[in-house]
Amino acid sequence: MKNVFTPRNKEFFECDCYDKDHLIRAEYEIDEWTPKDGITRKFHELNITFTCNLADYDNVYGKDNRFIQSFDRFIWRIKNAFKILQTGEIKTEGYFSPCRSWIDTKNNPVEGEFGYETTKNLATFLNVTADKIKAGYDEDLKEYQESQQKAKENLNKSTGTIETA
Repeated sequence: MKNVFTPRNKEFFECDCYDKDHLIRAEYEIDEWTPKDGITRKFHELNITFTCNLADYDNVYGKDNRFIQSFDRFIWRIKNAFKILQTGEIKTEGYFSPCRSWIDTKNNPVEGEFGYETTKNLATFLNVTADKIKAGYDEDLKEYQESQQKAKENLNKSTGTIETA
């Protein structure tokens, strides 16, 4: 019997690039906020965080000599440290590859089909969460319209004559 993926409010999806530090964290949360006006506001949020260790692979990896590799890593770190000091930020780029496959053209078998379930589970999580956000939005809109109608009725009542004792 196949296990069925049931999305929770927080899920972790691993990359299939053989690096344990590459991860997607997807989180669905409802945040309620009541400011001084007394009207509660709800925020339905879907947050997706990608965590990857990135490096300048062209400059750091690919040299045969270990000394040159170490020296290049050292220079790369200094260069990026100065960028952070000067600008206060550094741009990182990378990719997350939860699903990939390739074919060995010599023997024609599929050598590897990795991350299929991870990708399907991520898609299921996003699909279910989008439906939750839509349902939450519709419910919040209905509550807002009802509260506006009640406020209008109360305003109409309050504009009548005031009885004093």
